[in-house]
Amino acid sequence: MPKIDAQLGIRVTKDLKARLTAQAKSEMKSVSALVVQVMEEYLKSKGSGTQS
Repeated sequence: MPKIDAQLGIRVTKDLKARLTAQAKSEMKSVSALVVQVMEEYLKSKGSGTQS
């Protein structure tokens, strides 16, 4: 995974945060790492996965 050098702040529901936290814990990773992984996979599936 490339070096993370930019920050993005988002607001989510308490339920979504709890679900993300639980999933990240089950995968033994941080919520941030999980969200980056999910976003990368989503963009790749849409054909927008090339990194600049």
